[in-house]
Amino acid sequence: MNKYQNKLGGMLLLVAGITSSASAQQAKKFITVSGKIKFPPPAEQQAKFPFLVQKQVGDDRVTIDTIHLKADGTYSVKIDATRPQFYVLNEFEEDRLTIWAGKDNLKIDFRGEDTAVMKIKNPPYVFIEGSTENNLINEVNFINHRNYQNMIEIGQLQYKASLTKDTALERALGEQFNWLFKDMGERIKLVIRMNQHTPVLMYALDYLHPVRDKALILSEISRLSKEYPWLAEAKEKKVNMERQEAIEKKKGVGAMAMDFTQNNTAGKAVKLSDYRGKYVLLDFWASWCGPCRAENPNVLDNYEKYHSKGLEILAVSLDDKKENWLKAIKDDGLEWAHVSDLKGWKNAVAKEYDIRAVPSNFLIDKEGKIVAVDLRGEELTQKLAEIFGK
Repeated sequence: MNKYQNKLGGMLLLVAGITSSASAQQAKKFITVSGKIKFPPPAEQQAKFPFLVQKQVGDDRVTIDTIHLKADGTYSVKIDATRPQFYVLNEFEEDRLTIWAGKDNLKIDFRGEDTAVMKIKNPPYVFIEGSTENNLINEVNFINHRNYQNMIEIGQLQYKASLTKDTALERALGEQFNWLFKDMGERIKLVIRMNQHTPVLMYALDYLHPVRDKALILSEISRLSKEYPWLAEAKEKKVNMERQEAIEKKKGVGAMAMDFTQNNTAGKAVKLSDYRGKYVLLDFWASWCGPCRAENPNVLDNYEKYHSKGLEILAVSLDDKKENWLKAIKDDGLEWAHVSDLKGWKNAVAKEYDIRAVPSNFLIDKEGKIVAVDLRGEELTQKLAEIFGK
C-alpha cells in the first residue's frame, strides 16, 4: 500500500467515524412529557421539594432532571427514550407517578397542593394521556386506587362500629381488608394475563406478592427477558427478588427479630430487646396511613384484652412530622409505646425490616422469635386467642 492509499484509507476511516458518530446522535430519541398542575405549591416549597424526573435504582430514586413550572402551572420536559424504560415523575413530593418512556409523547395533569390535607389518606388518581403503552400503568394504578378507596370506606364503617362497641361488626369489617388485598392480587394477575406482549408488564409484576406469587413473577421475568433482551428492568427485578428473599429469611416466621433502638415520643431511647420475656406486636404504621388508622381500633381492642396477660405493642411510625404523629396517637387512644426517628419512609428501623407498605407487623414471642407476620383484623384476634386463651 503506497502513501496515497494510506492517506485515502485514513480519510475514509475518519469519514466513517464521523458518519458513525452522527448516526449515533441521530439515533438518540426523546419524548416530551407535558401537562399542568392545577394547584402548584408556593415557590419556597417548590425550591425545597422540586418537581423531578427520577429513576428507581433499588430502594433509591436517582434524579435525572428538574422540571420548572411556568407561571400558569404548565410544564414540559424532554426525557431520553433511546432505550424505552421507566421513569418516576416526583411532583414536589406531593405525588409520584411511574411512566413508560417509549414511542409516544405524554400529557399528564396533576391536581397539586390542593389535596395536601388528605393527599396521602386519599391520593387522587392521575391518568397518563397519549400512549397506549402507558394504559397498562393506568389500569394497574386504577385498580390500586380503587382498592385504597374501598379500604377507606371500610375503615370509616369500622370506626363507627368501634364507637358503638359493636366488636363483632368491627372484626368482620377488619376481615374485609384481607379480602381486598387478595382481590387486588387477582385483578393484577388478570391484567398480566391480558398484556403478555409488552415490556411495560414489568410494572404490574411489582404489585404481586414476592413470596406467594414468586413462581409467576419469575416465569414472567424469564419470558420477557427472552422477548425483550434489552429490558434491563427484567434482570434487575430478578436480582432484587433474590435480595428480597434473603431479607425475608431474616424477618420471616421462625427468625430472631432484629434488635434496634429508637426514641419514643419523649425522646427517650427504647430497645426492642427490652421486651424480652413478653409477647410483642411490632407494629409499623403512620398517621397519614388510612388503613393503619382503620386497623387501630382492632389493635386497641386486642391490647386491652391481652395486655394483662403479657402482650406488649411497640409501634414504629413512618411519620416525618412530630405533631401529626402525636395527634394520631392521642386521637386513636393508642396506649402502648411509640418510637420514630421522624424520617418517613427512610425510618432506620423500617429500612432494616425492609418495610414496603404500612400497616405491617410482626408478632414476636418471649424469646425474641417471630411467630407471625402481618396479622390484621380477625387473624390478629385469633392468633392472640391461640396464645393467651380467650
